[in-house]
Amino acid sequence: MFLLTSTSDLVQVITASAVTTIYVHASWADHTTTTFTPGRTNTQITTATTTTVVASPAASTQRQVKTITVRNSSASSNRITIQHTDGTTVAEHIEYTLLADETLQWVDGDGFTIFDASGNIK
Repeated sequence: MFLLTSTSDLVQVITASAVTTIYVHASWADHTTTTFTPGRTNTQITTATTTTVVASPAASTQRQVKTITVRNSSASSNRITIQHTDGTTVAEHIEYTLLADETLQWVDGDGFTIFDASGNIK
């Protein structure tokens, strides 16, 4: 489970090389003592960079990440890292080279799965 419990917590995707497009979808739910608010972010990455794909929650809010999907739509492979940072310490959760048209997916309770270009689990 990815829990963002402070205003410094982030989930980031690192791409090792510039490609046509890496598509990232993340969904989450924000929890306070009185509310539950679902949310999501869609991100396109085209450069070798570190990109925040789930931002920090507001003060007095805990953000529970539900899914993260990373799809390499490029004709080239790309090394992908998904990490959590609390603003000081970085914890890498997975590093994997996605081939052309492959998808890396993380689902709360199931963990990481890789899908090939045909949609089959690797």
